[in-house]
Amino acid sequence: MKTFASVRSMRNSLFAFALLVLALMISADARAQTMNEPTSLLIKVKTGITLNYVVQGDPNGPVIVLLHGAGDSWHSYQRVLPLIPAKYRVYAITMRGHGLSDHPKTGYARADFAADILDFLDQFRIHHATLVGHSLGSFVAQKVAELDTDHLDRLVLIGSGPGLHRKNEATDEIKSYFFSVQDPVPYTFARDFQASTIYSPIPAWFFETMVAEAQRVSADTWHGLGEGLTADEPVDDLKKIRVPTLVEWGEKDSIFSKSDQDILIHMIPNAKLSTYPDTGHALHWERPERFTKELLAFVQESGT
Repeated sequence: MKTFASVRSMRNSLFAFALLVLALMISADARAQTMNEPTSLLIKVKTGITLNYVVQGDPNGPVIVLLHGAGDSWHSYQRVLPLIPAKYRVYAITMRGHGLSDHPKTGYARADFAADILDFLDQFRIHHATLVGHSLGSFVAQKVAELDTDHLDRLVLIGSGPGLHRKNEATDEIKSYFFSVQDPVPYTFARDFQASTIYSPIPAWFFETMVAEAQRVSADTWHGLGEGLTADEPVDDLKKIRVPTLVEWGEKDSIFSKSDQDILIHMIPNAKLSTYPDTGHALHWERPERFTKELLAFVQESGT
């Protein structure tokens, strides 16, 4: 009788232990899932500008910072964020003049955007980040990398180029196009602008999100972007970038050509090119799985 009671007690203890282990596993899974759900927050940088950003992942994990293109916001990476494992700490920043960040009337030179991002990195004491930029964000990322000595380990440039450093018909056209925008920003302008950046189909919900984000951008911002994007920037400054750099380009990019990519690879000391066939300017919209896979491989191969 005593032996039977002991066996029963042992079984009960093992069952209780198994339940405890299961509960801990479920709790850990729930924490990981919660940790990898983007949280939207605000931060005020030195210039007085308040930026909206989303963050996800392990606070102690390797840091990835994402910068969007003109007319976009952190939503530019909405198809990418769910694909990044929770072990990474990811910040997707909405830059000034966009989304839910402040919309000042002026201050849209690359140096203005870069100062915001450098202060963001300072405030979070980030010293080993992978900085990712698309289009406008790629120019900001270039400027950050040129100025930075303390924050970055690597750089990823999407739909980028050596800048609109030569005055020509294309730069005049871009400037004129952006300066033509008036408030309220017409739906047709936002729709046509976003459509011009893609080649392969993207989900309807995502396209509609990005059109709505482009409509949030005021005419003052569009005018400032037209001025800032077409300002002279010494192409030789690219030689100041010392971190490993991954340049990603869609072969159907309607804005930057293969020759632009060749200049980047030639000017940036430690750069390599990845090309995407049948893909446009916003390759991370069109090919989020491949983009994320290459991003994480680049982070891992160049050290975390």
